[in-house]
Parts: sequence; C-alpha cells; structure tokens
Amino acid sequence: MVDMNEITLSTHDAATLAAVIATFSPYEAPVSVAAEELAEMLAGAKVVAPDALGRHVVGLDSEVTYVEQPAGRTRTVRLVHPASADASAARISVFAPVARALLGRRAGAHVPVALPDSTIDGLHVVAVRRARSAS
Repeated sequence: MVDMNEITLSTHDAATLAAVIATFSPYEAPVSVAAEELAEMLAGAKVVAPDALGRHVVGLDSEVTYVEQPAGRTRTVRLVHPASADASAARISVFAPVARALLGRRAGAHVPVALPDSTIDGLHVVAVRRARSAS
C-alpha cells in the first residue's frame, strides 16, 4: 500500500533543491528559516530515479490543485525555483509555506499545515500535473 503522505522526490529535484538551499545565507531571515525547513524535508524524503517517480507526485515545476481545509477553497499553483516565482501567475516559490507542504506529496494526500493564514489547517492534494521535462 502507498503512503499518500510520504515525501518522494526525484534525484533531479533533490539535487536542484539542495543547490537552491546552498545559495541562501543563514542571515537572510525569513528565507533562512524556509531554507532550513526545506533542508529538513529533503533530508527525510525518499529520493528515487526520475523514471521511478509517479506522475501524480508533486515536484519542481508541477502544477498542483489542492483544497484548503476546513474552508474548502480550491487553488491551483505551480511550484517553481525562487527566481521564477510570480504570485500573480500562481507560480509559487519552493520556499513558500504552501509549496513546502505540497512538495513530494501525492495526489490524494491530506497534509496538516501551519500557515500564516491560521484559518487553514490542512491541504488536500486533488491533482498533480508534472511538466513534460520535469524529472
């Protein structure tokens, strides 16, 4: 049986995230906190070859549709490198709290979260669409 909340990343995404984390100074708060949390997530993730990663696992450049719980609001975002983030285009940095919660999760996962918007206490991953070139 598949653990829907297990965090799984491709070797490519894991290497890219490690490189991004390494570029930030520990003195750049709040980025340093986000980088530290992302590094902890990366350390605990199951890392697999790109061809072994399922189509429905959230990775870099994935488009993700999720439902905010308990309110039920549905959102669709794309998780991107911090330099490509653009909130007006729903392209969120992997350093954003929502992105960190979604990264490596599978469609169907129910993820408990502690977000700046305290009215949201969980995210339900409804759909994942990985970019064709994503690995």
